[in-house]
Amino acid sequence: MTESTWNLPNKLIEEPSLKVYNSLSRSKVEFIPTNGRTVTWYNCGPTVYDSSHMGHARNYLTQDIIRRILRDYFSYDVKFVMNITDVDDKIILKARHSHLLEKYKQDNPTPNEKVENDLLLSFQAFVEKVKPLFNNIPSIDALEHKQAAELIVSHAQNNLQAWSEKDPKAGMYVQTLRDGLEALSSQSIDKAQDILCPYLDKQFGESVRDPAIFRSLAAYWEGEFFKDMSALNVEKPDTLTRVSEYVPEIIKFVEKIISNGFAYSSSDGSVYFDTKAFDGAKSKNGFEHSYAKLQPWSKGIKELIEEGEGSLSSGTGKKNSSDFALWKTSKPGEPSWTSPWGEGRPGWHIECSVMASEVLGHNIDIHSGGVDLKFPHHDNEIAQSEACHDCPEWINYFLHTGHLHIEGQKMSKSLKNFITIEEALRRFSARQLRLAFMLQLWNTPMDFKESAMTEVKNYESMLANFFTNVKAIKRDVNENVLEWDGKHHYDNLEKDLDGKLTNAKANVRAALCDSFNTPAALQVIADLVGNANVYVSQQRSANRVINVDILESIAKYTTKMLSIFGVIPANQLLEIGWSDSDNASGGDKEETIMPYVKVLSGFRDKVRQISIDKPENALTEILKLCDKIRDEECVDLGIALDDQTNGKNALVKLVNPDQLKAVKEEKEKQIALKAARSKLAKEQAEAKRIEKLKKGSVKPEEMFKNSTEFSQFDDQGIPTHDKDGQELAKKRRKNLIKEFESQTKLYKEYLDAGSPVF
Repeated sequence: MTESTWNLPNKLIEEPSLKVYNSLSRSKVEFIPTNGRTVTWYNCGPTVYDSSHMGHARNYLTQDIIRRILRDYFSYDVKFVMNITDVDDKIILKARHSHLLEKYKQDNPTPNEKVENDLLLSFQAFVEKVKPLFNNIPSIDALEHKQAAELIVSHAQNNLQAWSEKDPKAGMYVQTLRDGLEALSSQSIDKAQDILCPYLDKQFGESVRDPAIFRSLAAYWEGEFFKDMSALNVEKPDTLTRVSEYVPEIIKFVEKIISNGFAYSSSDGSVYFDTKAFDGAKSKNGFEHSYAKLQPWSKGIKELIEEGEGSLSSGTGKKNSSDFALWKTSKPGEPSWTSPWGEGRPGWHIECSVMASEVLGHNIDIHSGGVDLKFPHHDNEIAQSEACHDCPEWINYFLHTGHLHIEGQKMSKSLKNFITIEEALRRFSARQLRLAFMLQLWNTPMDFKESAMTEVKNYESMLANFFTNVKAIKRDVNENVLEWDGKHHYDNLEKDLDGKLTNAKANVRAALCDSFNTPAALQVIADLVGNANVYVSQQRSANRVINVDILESIAKYTTKMLSIFGVIPANQLLEIGWSDSDNASGGDKEETIMPYVKVLSGFRDKVRQISIDKPENALTEILKLCDKIRDEECVDLGIALDDQTNGKNALVKLVNPDQLKAVKEEKEKQIALKAARSKLAKEQAEAKRIEKLKKGSVKPEEMFKNSTEFSQFDDQGIPTHDKDGQELAKKRRKNLIKEFESQTKLYKEYLDAGSPVF
């Protein structure tokens, strides 16, 4: 007896490996975490000094989507760390401005001579600051400040685009001038705050010394940021770090960089990173350091370097123009900590390096942030971290989310043209915003516009309709159990649809392995849903049994993927699709069922009354009531009733009431449009009839008598000779006889209509 053997199967298809777009290589590369299935990830968090806008939403929502895919789809153990920057030049200025403005309003509760004078001086200072931008206006320099401002505002409509090309803040300046002019007229401190705050800060900013002033502002906006993130269903980080809590570690980090020879202290107590000493330096471990790995072409751009240093930095004491502050000496009016170099505060770039290293170590799998942070922020982070740790690669993969534009224009807090997250959520749901970002590649620029959101709503509606239909079909099958017919109902169409589900799963994986290509993945899902809808239509048109098991499998898979992407929050997740309520099972029972009971009771009352009255058209009236329930009352309750043939019960669907109302309104709109067209057609027909009757009011024998073309006529009044006395040609005569006969008919119609007078 021969012993059986087992053969190792051959792989017919290789499973794709995950590749990500890495800003360090500027290409898609294989994703290889350094520690098995564990992924360490540091994300640059917000600088908390104002409302979060849609640019923030694009960044943090996108990172949340990728984080969920890595953890819930690819099954990595992701350790996600994010910081809060609560020590920064922007925070310092905003805190001082807010504090000084509030104090000024308390000291001046009503308009007075001092307020009038301060508003005028602050307005003049602002006009002087911005006037050079508007030098294309003739004689602008010769005008006094108020006249100059009025002239700038009056020229804005025709010149704003040209001004904005010179300085993107031109629009903001014009609006501030408008507000300033209004403030001068009304003595409104609130209206003048954009010009008054810098004026007050210049005089009294150094007097603001209480650390609580700076901390309270940052704490407030941190709370607002996380409210926005919660509303967007963005998960909190596993570990949250704040700059103000890591100052001792920052000081030690800076000391290490100095001892390694890549930083120096200046005479004013600041410490700078020495970019020239670092770039190209040989490590004792045999590699060569490199500065500006992400954007080497930007390392000499002065404007970017200065922007990265902050508006309160003087930059004095630098050896090289490209050097950047690790530690800043604190001036009066700024928070400070004691250090070996004197009283000071951390530089912006060092903060992230220290917090990331403290929590995740000297080598990190992923670092992420907006594309605008590449240089100088992230390049400086890399340099100072590799200088401290003496390592060739501090970060293995840098993920940068693309810019967000609003209707084609760059969005920025400084330009005041941004949509806050709170404002966006008044117009669109968190699900719609997430889908909008998923329909774009995460690392490319995105234009947030109405047409794109229409596409998103259509996609969401397609999903919702599919889930509703599958649940309705499943419920219909469960409630109307058919007698067993001995057939499996898994024929060619079912096999084909089942195969499409298998292919869709493989294609979604391929898309996500292709650097988290969510647009491609969503398209695969849309195609799968479309195939399922076609199958249902085919079965219904042929009066064949629908295989609900396959539909349910497709719906459950689609639901699972949407849940992984965060499109369906956990508190709205159903077995199939989503609930439109955060707590669908809760609430008062009477409050929940009463609207439905009232509709049922009202229908019963009307049918009962018809039965009592017994009118001749009783059946017609009852059918009208049935239509009213379907088309009006059930719509308000979020119930869709689809009438079926062959005596089958209506297919019952639970749908978002707003969606049903929109369909109803569109249907009514089309009916109204049809009625308007019908009315117009009737009016045109009536006008044509009247015109015809007007023409028919002329007796046939008189129709040619007044014409100068003819000189002789027969007994009926039909011309025989032209004006020169020549006998008419036979063809011409024949045509005139036809006209006479036509007029005879028209005249008869005129007489039959009662000879109306026009």
